[in-house]
Amino acid sequence: MKRKVLFFPGVLLVLFFQTYGICLASGRYTVQGGSFSNPENAGRVLHYLGGSAMDCSIRYSDKLYRVECGSFDSRSDAKVLRTRMENIGFKDVFILAEAAEVKEKGDRESPPPGTKPLTGEIFERRGGYIHPFLSFGLYYTDNLFNTRDDKKDDLMMVITPGVWVSLPRVKQRLLNIRTDNISPGGLELSLFKERFPRRYQTYLLYKADIEQFKRYSSENTVNHRVDGLFQYNFRGGLSIDLIDQFQKSHDIRGTGVTTELDKFSSNLVNLLLVYDLSEKLKLRAEYSNFLVDYDESRNDFRDRVDNGLTGYLFYRFMPKTSFFVQYEFLDIDYDEDTVSDSKEHHLFAGIQWDITAKSKGRFKAGYGDKDFSTGGDAKDFIFELQVDHQFTPKTSLKLAATRRTNETTISISDYLLSTAVRAEYLQRFTGKITGSLGLGYRNDSYRGELTFGGVTDERDDDIYNASLAFQYEFKDWLKADLGYIYTKRDSNFPDFDFTNNTLFFRITGSL
Repeated sequence: MKRKVLFFPGVLLVLFFQTYGICLASGRYTVQGGSFSNPENAGRVLHYLGGSAMDCSIRYSDKLYRVECGSFDSRSDAKVLRTRMENIGFKDVFILAEAAEVKEKGDRESPPPGTKPLTGEIFERRGGYIHPFLSFGLYYTDNLFNTRDDKKDDLMMVITPGVWVSLPRVKQRLLNIRTDNISPGGLELSLFKERFPRRYQTYLLYKADIEQFKRYSSENTVNHRVDGLFQYNFRGGLSIDLIDQFQKSHDIRGTGVTTELDKFSSNLVNLLLVYDLSEKLKLRAEYSNFLVDYDESRNDFRDRVDNGLTGYLFYRFMPKTSFFVQYEFLDIDYDEDTVSDSKEHHLFAGIQWDITAKSKGRFKAGYGDKDFSTGGDAKDFIFELQVDHQFTPKTSLKLAATRRTNETTISISDYLLSTAVRAEYLQRFTGKITGSLGLGYRNDSYRGELTFGGVTDERDDDIYNASLAFQYEFKDWLKADLGYIYTKRDSNFPDFDFTNNTLFFRITGSL
């Protein structure tokens, strides 16, 4: 007896023959994500799961194409993968146990009672999920206002209610974007494009952070955030994403030259189009609009609107690796401080990879030119690195590094040249306990002299961050986090130096 295994990079089916009695993988356990009569449906599921950092292949058996993922020595590791697949919308996944030799059928987990094998319906129109969540957190800080001297400690409670909705239904949040008010265009890092395995996908999230202080009640505030996504995949290789994020929040205390709380409203709109010209060539175009509006008049000089246009050309020279060139144009338009209006031109060359289901990333480097409306310009070397690597099902590392020009937080400064790196190491110790370690460094070099505290110079800040946290999962819907955060700013203006130590405990329930 021979077994057929099909791997699906696009529409290509590669047949692999194996003599009966020899397992496909060295591990003992695998997870079945679905079975299909149509190989194209199985291939689309395989492509989607591969983009979710899961080792999957297609096995043909009993006239069905079965998507099987992972290869594990222990059932507990397989359960971790099964949970991840359930969280992204695969309801009827179950564990298969492979014997080292002939025994195969008798040592398999049965499908859940009353369920049917996953079919091509995953690509059809289905009902959506509504996922409410609620979090309670306690944070103790020894330096609430981030000052060098006269530190004030306090205990803060943060209540976070929220809800997210998707159609078609999924069980995992689909957007994870971070905006930054000093970043031209609004995005802290460029977006990765993820094409979902359906004709269309919608997603909407709302959350609030209700911050309540024990001693300094004047600092109490409520923050709001709304995320939205709509994706449509046309036949012929064209995909369109419309993304929006609205925030009503505040800067970290001590960001500018005062310790007062700087509240703002911001909104980012991003329209992203990707077109597959051929198996090797791909075009990507983006339009973005970012608006930031501060509440207090002391920050009127920071209110602005950014409009951006970006174009990419990708050439895939290996099955999972592409070379690309990118051009980005940004028009930065201030409401009042028009002398800070500028236009930025960025030209990059880079490489993007999804070498295995466990590793993806992007590195790009190039030249940036910032032209001010009143004359003068700034030319700098710029780069960006993003890496997400899963060493094992229990261990992963995320790394990000950037060098870029940013907008200033001080009215008499022209702009910032920022260089930053951060890393996060994640380790699952058991099926219920997970740990994380984070490290970060950032240098903000202000262009334009400042006089403060008897010192006249161009301000230069080094900012260090470290965090350690543990999470315990009581149930799928109930988790608790305990952690510590350290922050230090070392400036050539001593009055801006500070250290901050924060301890936190948080419990989160979600459906």
